[in-house]
Amino acid sequence: MLRDCPICDAHDGRFLKNYTKHHLARCRRCGMVYAGKRPTPAELAEFYATYPLHAQLNPITRARYLELLTDLAPARTHGRILDAGCGVGFFLDTAREAGWDTHGSEYDERVVKTCRDRGITMWQGALTTESFPDAYFDVITSFEVMEHLQDPLAELRNFHRMLRPGGVLYITTPNFSALSRRLIGQNWSVVNYPEHLNYFTPATLRRALESAGLSVTACRTTGISVSRLSYRVDSSDQREANHTPMNTDQRLRARIEGNGLLRVGKSSLNALLGMLSAGDTIKMFGARPQ
Repeated sequence: MLRDCPICDAHDGRFLKNYTKHHLARCRRCGMVYAGKRPTPAELAEFYATYPLHAQLNPITRARYLELLTDLAPARTHGRILDAGCGVGFFLDTAREAGWDTHGSEYDERVVKTCRDRGITMWQGALTTESFPDAYFDVITSFEVMEHLQDPLAELRNFHRMLRPGGVLYITTPNFSALSRRLIGQNWSVVNYPEHLNYFTPATLRRALESAGLSVTACRTTGISVSRLSYRVDSSDQREANHTPMNTDQRLRARIEGNGLLRVGKSSLNALLGMLSAGDTIKMFGARPQ
């Protein structure tokens, strides 16, 4: 049975012809693409039982974190920041070095413990009204999390509640309008049930934020993943393309960072992808209105 749209609740979806393996459907009311089949707890438990965790922070990723924290610094009043779905907490480690009071949320008990051991205030499980106080955070971040959630709108409403008026939200998630997806179709490694249940475009992510009472202040799409172009249907390949820390993308990033001409080429490519809204990743800034 086709489930309702996770953004507008319409029972007006249609399965996408070329994505039946992953149960993808498109809402005819709002355009959202999502997994029309709801995964069972057993399916999710089996999939995430061996979910890979990054063991170290790539220096280039750390540099990007520092750039982002510089962009977020004007929002600091109380100094509290939440990374929802923080993984092993590398972004929060970097934020703490920059003087932030760090908080995170995760499901995995092992991850929660290791973050707490490093001084990060953690919430285990889904965010609820009990997780953190209202209007508590200056900034909330969510890196590559929204695509995994069964109820992304509930998550965004919690973000709205927990942000102070004027507080800033930063979200990244794969872009279903990406050039990569258009080239590869259902073999794009991001398309992977039951790992990914929501497939946003800039327009549908904006609609989701606005439905939760948040305003969108900036949005761009960036990047093409060589790994995702290289891997195909096998689920282990998909997982490697999405999660292996030193995959082809990491080696290419290191090469680009060390070459000025390649950096210019990368910037030009990202500018073109941004104009076309065709980059692999959506990067969206939002805010809780004053």
